[in-house]
Amino acid sequence: MAVDLLDAPLRVSWDLLSATDACLTSTQLLKIATDLTESGVFFVTLDNRPLNHPAILQVVQVLLDGGCQVSLVTDGDTQQFSRLDELPREVNLFLDGAGSVAGNRLDRLKLSAQIQQLRSLRFAPSLLWLPRSGQLPLILDFIEFCEQNGVTRFKLPNQKIDVSSEAFAGRFLPDCGDLKQFSALLTQSGCPQKNALQLEVHDLFLWELLQPLCGGERIEYGGCQAANSLGHINAQGQLLPCSSWPQPLGNMLSDNLLDLWQTRARLDVRQQIDFVPVGCDDCRDYSICFGGCRGLATFCRNDGLGRDLLCADRR
Repeated sequence: MAVDLLDAPLRVSWDLLSATDACLTSTQLLKIATDLTESGVFFVTLDNRPLNHPAILQVVQVLLDGGCQVSLVTDGDTQQFSRLDELPREVNLFLDGAGSVAGNRLDRLKLSAQIQQLRSLRFAPSLLWLPRSGQLPLILDFIEFCEQNGVTRFKLPNQKIDVSSEAFAGRFLPDCGDLKQFSALLTQSGCPQKNALQLEVHDLFLWELLQPLCGGERIEYGGCQAANSLGHINAQGQLLPCSSWPQPLGNMLSDNLLDLWQTRARLDVRQQIDFVPVGCDDCRDYSICFGGCRGLATFCRNDGLGRDLLCADRR
């Protein structure tokens, strides 16, 4: 797979807080934000309760002033909502639906109340959700909720793997068995009418199922974009190939992004992606998917085949 190597990522996701609420100082965050703008990054998504950091407004303003398009994720916590009135309206706001999911049930009343509260603050929020193992059918509930509540954008982003986590077995992630069951459900029940809903699906195999029934187009896909057009910064300031590839390339506090993007560590990631996974030999569709998400395959797939978790077999 021949992919042009970029001098800097186009899109960067950035966790401002850790699971324990540990965070970098305001000065450190502003250094990273300035580096992102000077490196020419186009899109930055601030995640992991960014509104809880005292420097969030400064960080957002530095990114906006530097020409970045900024998206921000909130999980619906009251403390976070209290800061939204100060947030520039140019920011794309995403409400994380995880707080409204219990097991295999979507709490529509809770989610609706959060949406209405955000609208009262003059935001038109989009929805974002990361399904876990056994939860793919809830995607249809979210789509139906969006249709009934006037939400125009729903995003299923790439799965996040924490570099400090020991749970690389991927037991909590959807796999090809989940996708097979979801496919059967779609065949039986179809997809709720989506009308004007913009459905953004990161995983190619999940999108492949949803697209015929829910519509939408996908831009040209050039394979896994970790350490190329995608990058991720964790709460410690470490730069990763993407949020699904827990392998530090260096630290943004000691080195700048453009230098880290030229290191041997970054180029090694791209070389790994260039190899055809064992499980993709002679597959007729390899030229379409190129093995899918290679980060999850590397760290979470236990059979050594090296292809996307949602891919069952060669075609």
